Amino acid sequence: MRLTPQLDARSWIYVAADLVFTIGYLWAFSELLHNRFGWARAALYVLPVCTWQMAIGVLIGGRPGWWITVAAGTLMLLWTVAFIVLLLVTASYLSGVYGAFGKAAASGAILSTAFVVQFAATLPALQLKWAMTRAGRRTFGVPPLWAARPAVAAPVAAT
Repeated sequence: MRLTPQLDARSWIYVAADLVFTIGYLWAFSELLHNRFGWARAALYVLPVCTWQMAIGVLIGGRPGWWITVAAGTLMLLWTVAFIVLLLVTASYLSGVYGAFGKAAASGAILSTAFVVQFAATLPALQLKWAMTRAGRRTFGVPPLWAARPAVAAPVAAT
């Protein structure tokens, strides 16, 4: 196993972005977003664990690093989808039960889905796209998903 990626600037950019997001998530979840429920705090801490794992996967490289990066990015995207569904269910409950006040609160819950997409889904979506491309797989030292087709000569018309 190699401990540093090959010479591809994108790998270092993703490692730096992963570390910045990890630090930002840890700061936000420990200083700004307090919750008395342990399961809710644990659900939030999935994000910094995943970004840290994506950075580790890029640094390790090779097939194990590729799998770590892909698994952590996929888990982060699944977490995002589940959280958006939870926010939308909350918005519909607030709107249906609390009348006009609930509709105002529901609009805030719906607006917060934009923040979830921006802060939880953009980085793993971009990093997964890169890891799946030919250049990303080459950086990890993983063969492409499919081999290039050989050129087929056009048939010659008989005269």
